[in-house]
Amino acid sequence: MKYFKFKTVIEDFTTKSIVLPDGAVAYQYTEDLAGVEVKDTSAFLANQHAQCEVTEKTYEEVEAELKDCLMYHDINQIVQRMIASKYQIADEIMFLKLPVDHSERVAYQAYVNVCRAYGRAMKIEKGLIQ
Repeated sequence: MKYFKFKTVIEDFTTKSIVLPDGAVAYQYTEDLAGVEVKDTSAFLANQHAQCEVTEKTYEEVEAELKDCLMYHDINQIVQRMIASKYQIADEIMFLKLPVDHSERVAYQAYVNVCRAYGRAMKIEKGLIQ
């Protein structure tokens, strides 16, 4: 995933924004940050509207914005709901009081790990984490 900052420009009856290649996988994380799967960044940037000031950014430069975007938080909520669909908060508190090798706690932790792995895979797929 390549990351691009851009401006949306409105002129008369025309709105200009980042231009995506046909069939490209892309995600708009924030109003001015998008992730696009492109091989040739130079060609991609050459196809952009000059007024939109599209610039490539590294993951490190946008990491904080990605972690703060709605999509990132939505995935966290999905993981939380997956866990909550199987375990109530009272259960989770009870498991914390059990020995780490207790079968119920082990089963709970295994399920939590599966849910977290699912969320992590979604974030990787969408370019939110590397």
